[in-house]
Amino acid sequence: MKALLALLAFAITLLAAPAPAHAHAGGLTATDSRSRVVAVTPAVPGLRVVTIENGARIRLVNGTGEMITPAPDTTGKVPAAIAPGADVTWIDSRVTPEGRRIAAGQTVGWTIPLDVGGTTVTVSGVLTGEQPPIPLIWWVSAVLVAAAVILAARRLTRGDLLLCSAGLVAAGASIGHVAGSTLAVESAPPAGTFLSAAGINLLAWPLIIGGAVTAFRGRPAGVLAVCGGAALTAVFVLPDVTSFHRAVLPFAGPAIVERFLVVLALGLGAGVAVAGAGVLRTLARQPTALLLVGILVLGGCTRTTPVAAVPSTCGSAAPDAVPLNVALREGRAEPAPHRVSVPTGSPVLLGVSADVPTEVHVHGYDLVYPVRIGQPACVLFVADRAGLFDVEAHPETLLLQIDVR
Repeated sequence: MKALLALLAFAITLLAAPAPAHAHAGGLTATDSRSRVVAVTPAVPGLRVVTIENGARIRLVNGTGEMITPAPDTTGKVPAAIAPGADVTWIDSRVTPEGRRIAAGQTVGWTIPLDVGGTTVTVSGVLTGEQPPIPLIWWVSAVLVAAAVILAARRLTRGDLLLCSAGLVAAGASIGHVAGSTLAVESAPPAGTFLSAAGINLLAWPLIIGGAVTAFRGRPAGVLAVCGGAALTAVFVLPDVTSFHRAVLPFAGPAIVERFLVVLALGLGAGVAVAGAGVLRTLARQPTALLLVGILVLGGCTRTTPVAAVPSTCGSAAPDAVPLNVALREGRAEPAPHRVSVPTGSPVLLGVSADVPTEVHVHGYDLVYPVRIGQPACVLFVADRAGLFDVEAHPETLLLQIDVR
């Protein structure tokens, strides 16, 4: 409940704040209008003038054979002269919709005088206002997505799988958002634009994807990586909530798709980060579990001599866990397959050694770990699912059964 209240307070604070004016890929911003060229008077063969990126920039292609000199705007950054055969793009304060408030349906005209080989040519265009969205709808959607993740993670038995899945969706939405923003830029190379727009996501995406793969394989450290990456994703996409407030977005696709991607990246990212705090607190109370996580990530417990008996190496790695040790020798389990009762919610430390390379599989928990000769696998997990579960050495040698009740 505290987490939900904190999330709600955060959202209310953002709603009360002015809408941010964040630059997207290529320095583009969300605006309230589009700009376009209407006419070039008089028409000059070989002269082409258009607006690009919703009017953020103007592009002139000089195929006339004459020097072209645009009249300067208020910034004085207009090209002084454009040589024959040149293709020039610039930002013109007379054309750009950035920083202008134009009501939906309203049009504002603009002109750019050109000197084409001594002849005055006028480029005419208009800025057209468009209907902005209702910001509250999109903000509420983001908050509801985050709240749903937090509540579901607390109610589901395998909340870790939910967090990983939600984190992957958040990363996918973030990638789609950055890619769409990149494709909207016509004035810069795509590769450099994408890397610049991705920013901290270049760290967040690998964290989420790598952490999810690790977590799906049963290693708890992966959940922490997913939560960290999700938090970075939510923080980095936060300035892009201008899409909730503005009508014209720098995105190569429908505006509603961009807003939907921002909702997913922000809502799921924040939800996973907040819900993941519980995972951090749980592991913080079990320092031996954190130690074992590090051992597992580096390849498991080690042993320098061939297996000769049931391993004891893993028995002391986590004193608070229920120790279950078994060996696979000459294709048979030692001791013989048997059933062990474990209270629901107890940490279990399973040690498996073998005289041949194999894999140990804890059914029902979808844990699979390799076992090498002389290198027992140490599998630490929480028995949070009631039932009778087989522990097998692949392909189908039963080692023991865990009765969680």
